[in-house]
Amino acid sequence: MRRPLYGPILALALLLECPSPAAAGPPLPQRPPPSKAEHDLQQQAERLVAEGRIADARDVHLTLWRLTQSAYDAFNVGMLSFRLREFVTAAEFLTIYFDRVGTPDAPKIQVPPRHKDKYEAARANFAEARRHIGALEVRVSDPGADVLVDGRQVGVSPLKHPVFVAPGQHEVAAQLGGAKVGDVVAVEAGGERTVRLMFVPAQPAVPPLRPVASGGRGLPPAAPPPRSQPGPTLRWWTVGALAASSAALSVLGGVSAARANDAAGDRTRALHHVRWENAHGCPGASACGEFTAADGRATTWTAISVGAFIGAGLAAGGAGAAAYLLAPEAPVRVGSAPGAGVSVSW
Repeated sequence: MRRPLYGPILALALLLECPSPAAAGPPLPQRPPPSKAEHDLQQQAERLVAEGRIADARDVHLTLWRLTQSAYDAFNVGMLSFRLREFVTAAEFLTIYFDRVGTPDAPKIQVPPRHKDKYEAARANFAEARRHIGALEVRVSDPGADVLVDGRQVGVSPLKHPVFVAPGQHEVAAQLGGAKVGDVVAVEAGGERTVRLMFVPAQPAVPPLRPVASGGRGLPPAAPPPRSQPGPTLRWWTVGALAASSAALSVLGGVSAARANDAAGDRTRALHHVRWENAHGCPGASACGEFTAADGRATTWTAISVGAFIGAGLAAGGAGAAAYLLAPEAPVRVGSAPGAGVSVSW
């Protein structure tokens, strides 16, 4: 009676242990078979390694990497670069290998049976390479910017992996459109440095405020622009020229007044002579000529004297006006109590 129960129980246990096809998940991606050119390059690289020409073999695997972008070729480039003690290149390509292949417990692609041994060897070489180089974690405020280290483009922001560099100072920059930001940082062997680059947004233009009419609400009317201040040279040259002209005209007026006075005396004497000749029955032609000439000189010098004095007055007034108008604005504060005052400008 009991024996028939063992069969169904065993079958049920096997069904519970075996995952269903739906629970197993989709199959892992598999590397496509290499083309004839890729196969020839792989065989060439294997021959070069066997001959000890590690640098040439690494260059062949670099060519394969550019063709396939596969984890297998990234692994070979990283491991051969480590043997050449090119630790920056080794760390860079081994990081790509780890990212694309996953881990032995959680692979991202189909891996060969001895994958775990290769993975552990790559981990050991990566740790040793990191002891000799530094790493830069570059973070840029805007996506899509070209990231450059020492002038070499290393990717587009945001960067997925750190940038491995030799110990020392390095220039890190990001370029987006016509804008470029950068910084100079130093990193030690085995160390890591975070570099943050931020693009400053352009400030929008602020329109000028329009004045508001008096009595309305809002801002008061804008103050008029200050008048341009004349230079001291223009001020003093103008005042000096007008003052000199006033002085010269004053001298000319004085001389003209003296000449007019002399001519008036000659005219008076000539008039007496004319009257004397007329009283004694003389024609008086010569005396009349002297009177006419003296009267003309007196009138001319009198007119010159009056004009000179008027011009001197105008020049003196112009000098005073120029000194006032061309003077720089200077506030004068008058007050009898501390903190109280009246400001006047001219």
